[in-house]
Amino acid sequence: MHPGKYWSAALALSLCALAAQTGDAQSIAGMEWKIQNLRPTGQPVVPIFEGWLAREDGGRDLCFGYFNLNLEEDIEIPIGPDNNIEPASLNGRQPTHFDEVPDSHRRYYCTFTVALPPEAADDSVVWTLRQDGVTYSVPGDASVAEYRLEGLAQPSRGVVAPVLRFEGFSGKEGRGLAGLTAGPVNARVGVPLVVAAEVTGPDESTLSNPLVLWKKHQGPGAVSFSAEDVRLDEGETKATTQVTFAAPGTYTIRVQAVDGGRRSFGFACCWTNGYLTVEVAP
Repeated sequence: MHPGKYWSAALALSLCALAAQTGDAQSIAGMEWKIQNLRPTGQPVVPIFEGWLAREDGGRDLCFGYFNLNLEEDIEIPIGPDNNIEPASLNGRQPTHFDEVPDSHRRYYCTFTVALPPEAADDSVVWTLRQDGVTYSVPGDASVAEYRLEGLAQPSRGVVAPVLRFEGFSGKEGRGLAGLTAGPVNARVGVPLVVAAEVTGPDESTLSNPLVLWKKHQGPGAVSFSAEDVRLDEGETKATTQVTFAAPGTYTIRVQAVDGGRRSFGFACCWTNGYLTVEVAP
């Protein structure tokens, strides 16, 4: 699917969901205005349904991202009434931290997936964010064939989804948008934690200059990285950063290992998501 059409359709889904819940044409007009006009602060976060992936067991993985319309403001929305997935049994994997608009690819693509079992592969899932008394929701399901994603390889561009491993978890690896989940590891407030991701091709070969992006996904306090964007040189396979936490609690760090650079985001291929749980003590 052409990226522009895909983006327009995703926004249309968000707007239709908002219309259904508010019944207010002025709200829709206001939302359209906000989409067209980024601002330094004071704008909403729009949830986006990216598409779906078929699993070998007959189930489906629904892929969601977001667009923070603020150029300079990160947004925190804890999981709960203002940040939830329906049905409730699927709630919990979504981000609670929403970074400001990135310089290059403008929004955050497929930051998490929701796994539907084979017996519920055609069910609809709704992600809702509430901010300043306004509800922004997006439905996702696998009923539209055009929204199927081929997330592991794009031969025409010569890129593949990398194999991702977190250092310290021998034998545990993941590949594709559904990703790898690992942890917990332990850290202390204010003390940098060194984390490393190994990134290779599916046959353990090295990739050509893959990009590794580190972000906060969930957690109660501020998180800083010594390096958020790590470009691996030819032949390198390990991306390392130091993470510092400002408050105690349970955090999830998200890493996206991207073959082909940031352009891959626009084609929903080819990268691998990883999620590392960190328990931070005072």
